[in-house]
Formats: sequence, structure tokens, C-alpha cells
Amino acid sequence: MPVKLLYWGIAIGLALVLDFFWMRVRKRYRLLGAEGVHEGGASRLRQAFAMEIQALRSKRWWRVSKVVLLEWGGLLLWAMYVGLPYLNLNENLVPAGREFGSSIAANHFWTQVQRCGWCAVWNGFQRGGYPALADMQSSALHPVVALATLLFGVVNGAKVTLVLSFWFAGLAQWWLARELGVSRLARLWSAAMAVVGGHLSVRMELGVYGMVFSTSMVSFVYAALLSLVNRGDRRATVLLGLALASALLAGQGYMQVGLFFTLPAVLVFFTERAFWRRRVWKNMLLAFGLAALLAAPFLMPFLHFAPNVYKETDAGFKTAQPLLYLPLNLVISDWAYYHTETLGKLPYPHLYGHYIGWVAVLLAVVGLVSQRLLDWRRRAFLALGVLLAFLTGSAVLLKALVRLYPALAGVRHASQIGGLAIPFLLGLAALGLDALLGLRWPFLWIGWTETASKWRVSLAWAMLVPLVMALKGNLVFSRYWIYNTSLTPSVFDLLEGLRTDSLQWVAPPFGEHFYVEPALRMGLKISPGIMTWYWKGRDAPRPVLEANRAGPPPDALEQVAVIDGIPIYRRDAPPYAAVVAGGEQYACPAAGSGGYLRIVCNAPVDGRLVVQENSWAGWYAWVDGRRTPLLPGNWLSVKALAGRHVYRFRYLPWDVPLGILCALGGIIWAIFLWRQGGREQGETKENGS
Repeated sequence: MPVKLLYWGIAIGLALVLDFFWMRVRKRYRLLGAEGVHEGGASRLRQAFAMEIQALRSKRWWRVSKVVLLEWGGLLLWAMYVGLPYLNLNENLVPAGREFGSSIAANHFWTQVQRCGWCAVWNGFQRGGYPALADMQSSALHPVVALATLLFGVVNGAKVTLVLSFWFAGLAQWWLARELGVSRLARLWSAAMAVVGGHLSVRMELGVYGMVFSTSMVSFVYAALLSLVNRGDRRATVLLGLALASALLAGQGYMQVGLFFTLPAVLVFFTERAFWRRRVWKNMLLAFGLAALLAAPFLMPFLHFAPNVYKETDAGFKTAQPLLYLPLNLVISDWAYYHTETLGKLPYPHLYGHYIGWVAVLLAVVGLVSQRLLDWRRRAFLALGVLLAFLTGSAVLLKALVRLYPALAGVRHASQIGGLAIPFLLGLAALGLDALLGLRWPFLWIGWTETASKWRVSLAWAMLVPLVMALKGNLVFSRYWIYNTSLTPSVFDLLEGLRTDSLQWVAPPFGEHFYVEPALRMGLKISPGIMTWYWKGRDAPRPVLEANRAGPPPDALEQVAVIDGIPIYRRDAPPYAAVVAGGEQYACPAAGSGGYLRIVCNAPVDGRLVVQENSWAGWYAWVDGRRTPLLPGNWLSVKALAGRHVYRFRYLPWDVPLGILCALGGIIWAIFLWRQGGREQGETKENGS
């Protein structure tokens, strides 16, 4: 069903574009008639068509600068080189980092969409199931992730997304530098540094690809904010709305918290008269509203389900590195350092790696103190962004606010947020580099003799040496973390040993993340699985089969196999579906996936059919094609009748369609605002002329 909606959406969008174009052609056709052009209808129509094509070509947005495209292309090639290991599209060759397998599990939403359509809105793969689109960690709804997954599959789509994330981080930095008005060299160098920065590459030490993706998406928001401040028009408003929606859909949660705490940096512009005169503040509010509508397919289910979410907390923020030491990670590239507890941290590199190098830091200092470029507000915006990112990453702000809002204690690994300082710092570095390049550098005269002609070379070219060294240093640092590892055949052999004839909950070795994605790929339902949050008041269903390296679990009935040295036990656990009556239970074979289940029961007596799937608003049941009410309880259950009967359960929530409708409204509103911005620009040009 969602795939059909996608196709229909594309078709409707193309139809609207063609209808708009035809409307403009007809308008020109009538104008030609009014001007006395009395040629044949077909000839006049061809003339109107040609005039409209010429008008489109003459528009500024149509004539994209070839230089800009070359710059973007260069950044893409650089990103592909940085992420070269990820371009190996062998599905069993996965990015290193022990949590990669579990971090991409939610992307199986799109394999479910292809398999059974609307059933995908319920994630029935792990821990009893939950609303798929309410997962705050998931980035599956982001268009980039969706397209990559549909084209390349879950594993290879994630690898492609990682490479694109490096590129997007560079594009966001390029945009920020362009809004700052720096030279092409400063713009490209800062963007190239963002591509290879430690705030992205080190996150792959753990393999949490979503952290890399969400960091790059949040970076666009800062550039879009500055664009709106500079222009103040409706098109900049739309771009900010799109950037905010993209950040919301990028998942993870940590970077969204970081975005919330770094956004106050924009308050420095409230002291600017033009900010109020051009009503930039109003356009900012419009952008936030637009973002909420565009991200509604996630926000609606999330807000509906959020009261049921429980996450482990740490009100003391014990993993946060002190503010005194956290900025030092900007210039420390030693692999061994990140695996020690030196300077008040834990030996987990992915939490603290923000390496960008001395060159960028020193240039940022030059950019901050330089009086040659921009007004003080732009520099203050960037400096305040760096400060707020580090105050959040060191948990200084979180500790001050956690008593007022206890949910902040869920931000247990706050130091990762410190990586959001990098886009701001590189913005300052671009200003610093531009300031240095603008100095009056001496020239070096080169010739064979005093009388021979000489070449004049500015010593400013010497700046290329530290700039290239900075890029190389970051590239070497990234190689510590960006590489692949293989999934051995034994992984799939073990999972084959956990297959059952009917739907049942099973358990791969607990805590071993690399089993998670292959298990979901094979269609297994795993419990407890590996997730970063829990459903309040709900217990995970007990698995019928469990692979356990440590020996038999307490309720083990028998050992059924040993695969790759790992024993598999049958546990004394209830079947996935069974009719319960008078202390007896009669197992029923179950089939289906996600939010669509089909169960056939042939019980000798009436009873209660209990399905080990979490019950939640949106589930409906049918018996032999007739609707029947769900019974209260944590598990799906209905009254069961004696004899053979077919029971069907469907998850049909109201929040997902409402979110989709809101998103469609947001798209229409964005188009309206964009066209309104075009008219504003046209009026400005006319008034200027």
C-alpha cells in the first residue's frame, strides 16, 4: 500500500507540474491572439510553447552555475574516496563496529513495505512488536534512507547512505561558507574538512550509522538558518523548513537534542534591526511549522506512542567528558588515547572523537578575531554555536536542566553531541582562511638570470601546504574507523537453526549485534532483541528457541542443536499463538508479518486466543471474516470458539494516515511559499530597476 501511495504521489506531482506548464502555455497562446497574431491555431500554439521554454531557460534557477556543479561533484568524489570501503556492495561485508547490525534493523521497514504493503507500519521483528514509525532511533522515513534501501537493500543501502552522509556534511558546510561570503578556496576546503571530520568517522567505531547520518542532516539546519537571516524571503523559509524536517526524520535522538540546545545561537541576530524590519522572525516560525507538517508521518505516531516509552537514564551523566577536556579532542588524533580513560572519559572512542586538527582550530581563532570580514553577529553566531555544542556535550546544560525536565536523563551519552561544534568551528575557520588570503602577501620572483623574464608567484600559495596536511591528517584518522568486516557463513547457519515451522519468538546469542540484521533479513522474530528503549509495563515475550553461549537458561527443556560451538535450547515458553481454556493451551499455527497475522485454530473447547504480540491502539481482529472485539490485556487476544476457525489480526492505526495527510499539506504549503518567494524576488528586481 505505501509503495502504491509513493507511485501515486509521483504521478500526481508530475501531473501538477505538467498542468502548471500547460496553463502558462495557454496564457501565452491567448496573449498572442490578443496581440494580433492570427496564424493558424497549431502554429500559434507552437510559438507559445517555444516562448515558454525560452522563458524557463532564461530564469536564474534554470542556469545553475557549472562551477557550482563542479564543486559539488568534487566534494562527492572526495566523499566517495573517504568512504571507499563502503562502496563494496557485498551484502555480507558490513561496516565494522559491533552495533551496525542492530542500528540498521529499523530500515527493514522498506523490505516489509515491498513484501506486504501496509503491514509494515507495525514492526513485529523484535520484543513483541511496536509501531514502526514511532521509533525515535529510526531514520527509515527519511527520503534518502528510503531511496537507498529500496534501491540497494538494507545493508548496502546503509553503506551508500554513509557515503552520502559524508557528502551531505560537505554540502552543508559548503552552503554555510557560501552564506558567510568567503572565497571559493575557503569554501571548498572547509567543506572537504567536514567530509572527513572526526565528528563523522569516529562514530563508526561503534557502527551506529544513524549517528553519522543525523549529524550531516542537522548540519544543514545551521546553513539554512544563516541563509534565512541573510535573505529573509519565503524561499529561504522553505529551505529552513526542509532542513528542519530532514533533521527530525534523520533519527537517533542525540543530534536532535543537540540541535535544540544549539539553536539559541541564532538569538544574536535578534539585535539586528533588519531582522525585525524584514520580519525574519516570522519566517522562522513559518519554517518550524512547515517542518512539523513535513515530518508528521514520524511525529504523529511518535507523539501518540511516546508516553509508553521507557529509556535507561543517568541523571549524573557519568559518561560525559568534562568541559575542560572535551575541546581537546579537536586536536588529538592518537588511536591509543581514545581507548583509555585519560582526561575524564571512558575508553569508547565513538563517544568522544571530534578530531578536526590544529590547522582548523587556529584558522577558527583567526576568523573569530578578524575584523576584515562580516559583522560581529555572524562571527558571534558561529562562536556561540561552538560553545553551546560543548556545553551540551559535556552535560553542563543537561545537569542544570535535568531537575526541571527529568526526561533529559535519557541523554546518557551526551559527549557525542559535542561533534555539532565542528560545522560552526569550520565556518570560523573558513572566515580565518579568507582573512589570511586577503592579506598583502609578498611575491616570489622566479627567473634564470637577473635580466631574464621572471614569474611572479604570491607566497599565499604556501597556505596550501598546511591546508592539504590538515586534510591528510583527518583522512589518516578516519582510516582507524572506516573499514569493513565479514559476516561468516556460521552466522546464517546458526540463524537457520532457529527457524520454526510457524511464527515463534526466538533468541540469537544475547548482546551480539551482528546477528540482528541477518535474523530480520531471514524473517525471524527475535526476543528480547537489541533495542535502546523499552515499552513501559510490557515484558518481552519469552523465546521458544534460544542460542546461548553461557549454557542453558533457567527454563530450558532440552538442547536441540549445537551450531558453530553455540548450543541451542528449547525453552518452556508459551507458543506464539494458543487457545487458553481451563488451564490448558492448544497451540495454533500462525503466519503473516508485521501488522498482518493469520492464525488457524482447531481447539476442542471454547477459550481465549492469546497471541504473543503487543496489543496497542490500531489493532483489529476478525474471526472467519467477521469483526470481533479485542480482549483487554498486554497481548493480542480474542474469544476463541471450539472447532476450526481462521483468525486475522490487522494493525490499522489512525496516526499514520493523518501524518501522511499533514505531510501532503506541508508539501503543498511549501510549493505555495516557494512561488510566493519567487514573486517577492521579481518585485524586488522591478523596484531596484
